Amino acid sequence: MVTEDGWGAGGMTDETCDVLVVGAGPAGCSTAFFLARQGYEVTVVDRAAFPRDKICGDGLAPRTVTMLRRMGLEERIRAAGYIPARRYRIVSTWGDTVMAGMPAFGKGADYAYVVPRRELDLLLVEAARAAGARIEEQVRALRLEGSASGPRAARVLLQRVGGGVFSVRARVVVAADGSRGSFSRTVMPSERLEPYAVAIRAYVEDVQGLEGALSFFLDRNLLPGYGWVFPGGRAGAPANVGLGVKVTALRRRPEGLRALFDWFLSPASSAWPFLRGARLVSPPATFPLQLDFAKGRRREGVTLFAGDAANLIDPLSGEGIAYALESGQAAAEAVARGLRSGRLRDLAGYDAAVWRGLSLEFLGAFLLRQLLVRPWGNGVVVRLLQRDEGLARGGMGVLSNSVPATWLFRPAVLRRVFSPRRLAAAVAASHPARG
Repeated sequence: MVTEDGWGAGGMTDETCDVLVVGAGPAGCSTAFFLARQGYEVTVVDRAAFPRDKICGDGLAPRTVTMLRRMGLEERIRAAGYIPARRYRIVSTWGDTVMAGMPAFGKGADYAYVVPRRELDLLLVEAARAAGARIEEQVRALRLEGSASGPRAARVLLQRVGGGVFSVRARVVVAADGSRGSFSRTVMPSERLEPYAVAIRAYVEDVQGLEGALSFFLDRNLLPGYGWVFPGGRAGAPANVGLGVKVTALRRRPEGLRALFDWFLSPASSAWPFLRGARLVSPPATFPLQLDFAKGRRREGVTLFAGDAANLIDPLSGEGIAYALESGQAAAEAVARGLRSGRLRDLAGYDAAVWRGLSLEFLGAFLLRQLLVRPWGNGVVVRLLQRDEGLARGGMGVLSNSVPATWLFRPAVLRRVFSPRRLAAAVAASHPARG
């Protein structure tokens, strides 16, 4: 409901809607898009004005591409000049390299894109608005005032940037405000939002030799994290360069995150052949990552949590956009069921659907990460992938989240991995560890 003087201009008079979504990133816009298309009155609030920069690796993995296609946005991405990236590269601690395409049997497309979040999120906002959602920019969600009985049970206190405080009553609230979760922190226990890892990235020009591949680097000095160099997604665009590391590991290091990033750009890093003539065109910026799926909260009363706010980030790759879009759609489906039936318990179906769909996938990714953060582990794995194109494509599918890590435990795959001949060849030569 909008006052005659504009949305939220009526002081503390409650506005109303069916669903209030906090956060206009991928999770929030996906929720709004799929609900508004069904005719529900959806309001989305975000403290930022779009377009705005969002610190991210910018890689759109195959599952992300599938969701964007479902929302009618892939054609717009291609029309803007973005080119599909069809290969991934991994450089091991031992210095070996494997580069391969993605499998056609995975969940989603067999290619990726690299699109800055400034452009991607604007496309998502426009799609949600076109579907019928009200998008209110530069509005901060302060806190959930409480849930009472009645058709508009949840009351959220809001503040327009530079303006007054007002409130909105909604039947359901979806918190999609990311890993930093300022609104989510008022709803769930704060310890559930402590970051598991932290990343840093910058845009870099004159990167050479990537051959269009999204590239990952497992230098010893970066473990138990990794570095990345992603090519600019269209002609003339800068590369996205960054690294991520566990918070606990970073605390034990003598240097800080920025110093580690500077090391990654130096000749000591295995990424140096690609970065030798490169120069920064943006200041390095950091962002937190919530990788602990088991600790994530997906529902609290009539509030659902989606995307990064629900700890839906792949524990192996750190990718979260696909899960944000997918969880937004799943939240929309659960909310629609609840609104149709009028039963609060129907909202619990969202948590169950997320757990059913992702728990084994994330557990497999976590176990695989425990292997890859060890120099011998990633060293042997990369050599195995070098010797078997089918395994290499499947491995890149796991890295790109289009193939669940549990694929590695299939009998046919295990027979190929543990072939005595292949294992012997993989460990025969020794390489000095870098870093």
